[in-house]
Amino acid sequence: MTADFIIHHWYVDFSSGALLHQNSGEQRRLGEYQLKLLLVLAENAGKILTRDELNTLVWEDRVVGNNSLPNAIHALRVALEDDGKQQRIIKTIPRKGYILEAEYCQRVSATEKETLAEIAPLSHEPPQLYDEHAERSLTESAAEPLSASLAEPAVESSAPVKKQRFWYWLVPAQVLLLIGLIVWFFVLPAYAPPSRVNELDSASYSNIRLMELERRPIRTNASEELNKQLVSMLPQLNQMLKDQKVTMEVFFFATSMSLNYTLTLTSPCNSEQLAMNILNWRTNGPLLTALIYRETERKLNEMENCVR
Repeated sequence: MTADFIIHHWYVDFSSGALLHQNSGEQRRLGEYQLKLLLVLAENAGKILTRDELNTLVWEDRVVGNNSLPNAIHALRVALEDDGKQQRIIKTIPRKGYILEAEYCQRVSATEKETLAEIAPLSHEPPQLYDEHAERSLTESAAEPLSASLAEPAVESSAPVKKQRFWYWLVPAQVLLLIGLIVWFFVLPAYAPPSRVNELDSASYSNIRLMELERRPIRTNASEELNKQLVSMLPQLNQMLKDQKVTMEVFFFATSMSLNYTLTLTSPCNSEQLAMNILNWRTNGPLLTALIYRETERKLNEMENCVR
């Protein structure tokens, strides 16, 4: 059973993914991976964890963008009211990793947990990721002066009115966004022309077939750009496949922001498949080439040798 923690006056209930402020009773929610990251940092409070350790423990070696970890750290700092510059609670250790300071982290005992549940029961609705509006609201609440929370009860503040106005408009905006996503993913495809697969000219690669998925009406010049970035790697990769009597088929679909890259390795007695979603793939050609080559080689080494 996962233990709960109190971090900088915020009680963290990992079973529901919610944060409860000990003084005001305000509740906040974290996304799935933000919650996992906070749990790993809390269980290792006072210990520096490297980027590789956090990626392994939180994302379990999934292929994620370079900004996934820094973005999750930023979201945790906003939620816990930590200053991104002073970094009192979650600190960035240059060239080493991140650390959650032990003085701000306290493990909650079973008795304390029951007491907190009686005072302000936590909602067990499914956790949702921070969006731009939610993150902005957390930033505004974190920026409120300390004197406001210590003011006498007789003094009224305009902050609750502003917060009510914000939530008044946030709910309709989320509903409209949800409707837009439903139309985009379910309605528009029914009226759009069918997709097709274009095989690229791969005559120079005896063991590699490259196929681009064209999703109409979305048209990109991804095949040309991808060929330019992979041209230095494909001949060497083709020779390695040829030596091991393995063929490779690659299906890819690219937009300006992401590249969906799926490869299938086939030998006379075995086959392996790997799917990757690579964000910002156009920004760094050598890094993209190294990533695809490394993952292909790793998958190739996992294949069983055919004994004849």
